[in-house]
Amino acid sequence: MSSSSLSSSSVGKRTAAKPLCFCDVEANLRYSNTKANPGRPFLGCSKYNTKGLPHCNYFKWVDSEQDIKLEERKNLVSRKTEEELQKRLSDIENKVTELLKIVDDIKKIELVLYSISEEIRKKESVLLEREAALRRSRMLSRLYFGVFVIIFCYLYLW
Repeated sequence: MSSSSLSSSSVGKRTAAKPLCFCDVEANLRYSNTKANPGRPFLGCSKYNTKGLPHCNYFKWVDSEQDIKLEERKNLVSRKTEEELQKRLSDIENKVTELLKIVDDIKKIELVLYSISEEIRKKESVLLEREAALRRSRMLSRLYFGVFVIIFCYLYLW
């Protein structure tokens, strides 16, 4: 692409094809005024040669009506693909949101289960202490009973 062909173009004409330049604006069909390519059609940014507007330097030679139609078809397919991708992205974002809600619910359940398990551990330790106390009392009862039997036998036989 030479800068002379860009700088010496005529006012753009619109055709039925609507290819997009890099600015996502419809490109204009223009005709070269250079000695190397006189009257050769090309597509350029519609913002080119307008005061104060930045332009993207989009440039593509157009040698036939078929090229314009092909460019239009490419843009149509590109837009449809982009719409489809946006829809899929939206679906994925919705599923991610649902999954994050499920994760939050699982974390809440996990906290409840953790608190329940802590309560169970506390009750289990209380039960173990009671069981130990009961064993001690049984052992003391047996010991006292044994001492009583020995004292009774000693007094009875004496």
